[in-house]
Amino acid sequence: MSDDLSVLAENAATTLSGWELHGVVCGLAACRSGEIALQDLVDLVGVEALTDQASVEAFVGESVAALVADDLSFALLLPDDDVPLELRMEALADWSGAFLAGLGAGLGSRDVSSLPEEAQEVIDDFSAITELDAASADDGESAETDLLQLQEFVKVGVLLIMGLVDAAE
Repeated sequence: MSDDLSVLAENAATTLSGWELHGVVCGLAACRSGEIALQDLVDLVGVEALTDQASVEAFVGESVAALVADDLSFALLLPDDDVPLELRMEALADWSGAFLAGLGAGLGSRDVSSLPEEAQEVIDDFSAITELDAASADDGESAETDLLQLQEFVKVGVLLIMGLVDAAE
């Protein structure tokens, strides 16, 4: 997890993990060209899930800046590699679910079926990722590789969805 963004997440959220908050923010931003109204975030996660406005604004600002950066510096906010594999898998599933919640809220009255087919396919894949069974994963090297590939897929999928939604508008 990026140390700076991780600290911002800890300062911004009370009942959400950093990866859940990051997923929601990225989902909201992905369908709005990187624009987020803080009230939309509050409406989605609840005021009790967030701390003070300055901390939330700092986290959202850093998250969105990385998401829309031209240098493709965007990275998922997930636990570090020294965390047990099972917990990292759960975090990826949670991140993906939070992203989908943010995306759905960000789309507002627009239906997912109105999005380009490629975006719908990625959304379906993210939905499947939310159902990862971390408890049944073995701790072998192939499981590590599989998780890294899934993380990269999600990262690229987020950027693809953002580009497709922008192009569709």
